[in-house]
Amino acid sequence: MKIGFYIKWPKGMFNSKAWNVLGDELYGESISRALSKIEDVEIAELYAPNYQPKGRLDVMIYLNDTEPNQEWADRHVLYMQNAYGKGSDIVLKDLRNRDYDGYAFVSKKLLDIHIKDGYAGIFLPFGVDTDVFYPREKEKGYCFDVAYVGSNIKGRERTERYLLPAEQFNFGLFGNWSLPERSFFQKIKFWERDEIPNYQRVLARLSRGKIPQDKVPILYSSAKINLNFTAQDCVDWDVITLRTFEVLACRGFLISDKVRVAEEAMKGYMIFTEGREDLSEKIEYYLSDENEREKISQRGYEYAIKHASVKSRTAELFDYLTKII
Repeated sequence: MKIGFYIKWPKGMFNSKAWNVLGDELYGESISRALSKIEDVEIAELYAPNYQPKGRLDVMIYLNDTEPNQEWADRHVLYMQNAYGKGSDIVLKDLRNRDYDGYAFVSKKLLDIHIKDGYAGIFLPFGVDTDVFYPREKEKGYCFDVAYVGSNIKGRERTERYLLPAEQFNFGLFGNWSLPERSFFQKIKFWERDEIPNYQRVLARLSRGKIPQDKVPILYSSAKINLNFTAQDCVDWDVITLRTFEVLACRGFLISDKVRVAEEAMKGYMIFTEGREDLSEKIEYYLSDENEREKISQRGYEYAIKHASVKSRTAELFDYLTKII
């Protein structure tokens, strides 16, 4: 079987200092590598606007809301694994008009609605690449009290709630947190400084810049506490994010915002928080109890390896593809 994955952004852009790391690209490459190890898979490769297939494929799987290109493959599958500000259910109704041959979802809740509307598809939650994310030796430069990797894309309320409480600790904040570019005239008008929200100023000051991708698993393994919080759309549709499994696969200790399905499935493997004062209190508590942190992180590690590897996810995907091709 010849399988392609497609992202709508140029491939390789995350290597540029001007761009954020593109999770879709990293995840697409991860799934492709795992699929390539299946005996009946001849090709499994990630494509993009700047890297298109040279020959016809059996199936193309779209990781974004891209119009199917009939010249590329015999079958076309939409894999809804992005978050949308106006709601994934609303976006899905529009995307159905593009006549994909199959659908995969990281949200079981969204799949149930899809099936109720008379369509078919599979539940395919995120899977962690355990060849990349695994426990590493701690490095001195990454042994922060608290760590987070990301950028300012999840909105003011959630960012303030789940990141600002870490300001008072030894905080390893990585990613693109630079302040918005301002014109010359804006810069000289000191009274316009308040146009930039205070939380952005705080996080820009705390930011240590972008972290090399090969250092991310080391950070997760070295930090005493890792933080995670999700886009509101993921909370609404019960999505366990890929970062959750990546941290746990590194045997990292994780405190995350509350997502119902995660709380039900992963209680005891990580810690959940309401943010703000609750998060501050939990950071203080678990920083003071190394033994408890290690017990919880070990349970989380065992869960991720057993239940959330990209190898098991791709086996499910391959089985689904054999039924629609």
